[in-house]
Amino acid sequence: MSRIQIHTKEKRFPVAPDLYGLFFEDINRAGDGGLYPEMLRNRSFEDSLLPEGCITKDGGKTFVSPTGWIEEFNGGEGMNDWVKNHPVAPTPIPAWYSENAEITLNGEDTLNKNRRVSLQTSFRPGGVIRNIGFCGVPQEKGRRYHLYAFIKADRPVTLEVSIAEGKNISACGKIKVCPGDYTRHDLELTASITTRNAELRIMCGEEAVVNFGFISLMPCDTFMGHGLRVDLVEKLRDLHPSFLRFPGGCIVEGFTKQTAMYFKNTVGPVWERPSHWLLWHYRTTNGLGFHEYLQLCEDLGISPLYVCNCGMSCQGRQPYYFTEDETKEMLEDTLAALEYARGPVSSKWGALRAKMGHAEPFPLRYLEIGNENGGPEYERRYKLVRKAVLERYPDITIIANDRGRGEILEADMVDDHYYNMPEFFAENVGIYDSYDRTKPNVFVGEFAVNQTYEGQLRAAISEAMFMVGLERNQDTVKLASYAPLLENVNFSSWYPNLIIFDNRRSYAIPTYYVWRMFGRNRGDYVVKSEEETGKIYRDFHGLPMVCGDFGMRFRNAVYNGKPVAPTRELLGKIVPEGDEYILAEDPESVFAKHPAPFHVPGFAALGEDLESREGVFEAEVFAEEGKEIGVGVLCAPKPLSFYDRMNPNPHGEWMLTNLEPLRFVIRDRKAQIVRGTIMPKPVSEQKPVELAAGRFHKLRCEVAEGFLRCYINGKFVVSTELPHYPTMASVTTVTDREVIIKAVNFANTADEIAISLDCEVESDYTLSILSGAADAENSFENPDNVHDEVVPRSGAAKEFRYTAPPLSVSVLRLRKK
Repeated sequence: MSRIQIHTKEKRFPVAPDLYGLFFEDINRAGDGGLYPEMLRNRSFEDSLLPEGCITKDGGKTFVSPTGWIEEFNGGEGMNDWVKNHPVAPTPIPAWYSENAEITLNGEDTLNKNRRVSLQTSFRPGGVIRNIGFCGVPQEKGRRYHLYAFIKADRPVTLEVSIAEGKNISACGKIKVCPGDYTRHDLELTASITTRNAELRIMCGEEAVVNFGFISLMPCDTFMGHGLRVDLVEKLRDLHPSFLRFPGGCIVEGFTKQTAMYFKNTVGPVWERPSHWLLWHYRTTNGLGFHEYLQLCEDLGISPLYVCNCGMSCQGRQPYYFTEDETKEMLEDTLAALEYARGPVSSKWGALRAKMGHAEPFPLRYLEIGNENGGPEYERRYKLVRKAVLERYPDITIIANDRGRGEILEADMVDDHYYNMPEFFAENVGIYDSYDRTKPNVFVGEFAVNQTYEGQLRAAISEAMFMVGLERNQDTVKLASYAPLLENVNFSSWYPNLIIFDNRRSYAIPTYYVWRMFGRNRGDYVVKSEEETGKIYRDFHGLPMVCGDFGMRFRNAVYNGKPVAPTRELLGKIVPEGDEYILAEDPESVFAKHPAPFHVPGFAALGEDLESREGVFEAEVFAEEGKEIGVGVLCAPKPLSFYDRMNPNPHGEWMLTNLEPLRFVIRDRKAQIVRGTIMPKPVSEQKPVELAAGRFHKLRCEVAEGFLRCYINGKFVVSTELPHYPTMASVTTVTDREVIIKAVNFANTADEIAISLDCEVESDYTLSILSGAADAENSFENPDNVHDEVVPRSGAAKEFRYTAPPLSVSVLRLRKK
């Protein structure tokens, strides 16, 4: 049983008006063929072109960037999994096929300076070219579709255009092409049948050479007539968002200067916008560009949050740091973007905005400088961009990626990202409770469970726990968004994503409904509340471990009274030497080949016991001056269903970053318990110890009754409580007329919550509830298997009880008397 004591008269602070928003990045083909409902894949015929500056040595299966980043390519088809799961065999010009006609790429005779090729087609009589779209060109009976194409021919020809599946023709029309330069031709096609797997066909009844400069097929009915897919935007609207962060994400940086995101390439007529290869494994023609993002924000009544490149490629992909001149060029691009959004029609870019149909400025007031960047290269560039932007737009809110190396970057907000397993989010419900309010405010720009229960209910409930913590700290946490947002199920490169779609259907994962519940139920003020609840301890199972600097020697390892030998080399190699073992460096490891800028010890697990929840581990470890030695307890992966959805983000069960051991480490005669592997976190005080160098010492770890206790040579040194999280977390907001209680039960059992208020309320109230089995999820076949419900309830009072179901999110809206 839990308790919540609510003090409605003690207002802590107003709610952050823009707290919940959207983050869109073109990943999983979320743009073309998705939110931007282009129906023809490779409409500019450029998908098979290597990114500028990159080379391939294996026939186009992969390419290598100038800095050494290797990317799956497959001749422009993208990821290996996409090719493997494709319904038809790929061709040299992705998505395009021909019968009785020859198709080639012409790099000399193109539509305009930004189109790198055209599709030159040598038709024989009755020849046909086909486009299969994004795994089919869907048709809905009675729905209208708009096709336009820029075409030239060497003689007068009539092209017969149809959309058909097999022998069933859904729509057709004719285009008469005269000799001369490229000419735009438009057709409106009305579907006579409903089909999912149709294709576009263009047939020529006579011999001719025809060049296609650009071609597009879009539905005529789009959201508010502004060119975006209706069902997807409606799902976004129903979240009640307050902002949209765009266009990324890692695509802002790219993996080369040429693949970085430039605003200037994303405005103007779409057939004049250069295409570019996104680092998420495919090429975009930038039809979904800067103007379209701003228009979407206006249509949804939300604030734009633009992310700009500050002069570097992705630091996680063999980065390239732009030269001084290149950085200035990128800065000018950012200033041009801001002028496009905010400038008067008399300005260069404001005039283009007006020409695109929007004379009034867009209210862009958030700018994030860079994405997931850090270190001195970032700090220098960040300051350059910030200074230049504020000189022209002093009212804009500037968001930084990192707080600097010991010095706080001058910023209005900093962007924090979290990807982890459910327990992490439940455990960190209070992560911002003690945040230094003299530092910049916080934007939690990306967070999601992407390890275990991904896309399922347990993940959603844990994220709701974390969101309760964000709501409790709205005086400093001002913005938050889930990531990623959209996934074309046929082109998945990351999982999970909030909304899943194919070329005609869509559904949302359980997390979507948590965000909808929180977005619908904001309140005006966060009020003081106190709670009493239980604890759930993290599962630390068996598998003791040794850890320390390479060269560390150990012997006589015993777990629960039985000798144990090394069974898993997590980082480094175990070398037997008589009755001893040596933890040696593995020359093939990534850290050996690319030394990290931080200390990386070796790790090895011992034994096969994956079941024990309590136990004692002892080992004799040889101490040397200046060397780190240690033992620990591993959070073993066996009970966890580690991420394995088509393996788009490769996570091995025993990958170091998936494991969070508690380690008893000794260095320079100081001992401490730390948690984690790479860049661990101290979880106990540091104690001085007497440890003679040049001899073996018995190190001992005991796990029992929720604690880890550590000893050296039989003498107790230090202990820590095992990682844990509350069974329930809550936050309360109020309006003049209502009390809004959000309560999240992360336990597997129901929780009868005793609620006490300092004001009288009506008995009748409204309950929004989300609950179910831990592994419950949605699908195309059952899209509403997990969703929130709004139901009337009665029984509220100044003191009353509410029973929260197992694994649930509850929002109680009480009316004040």
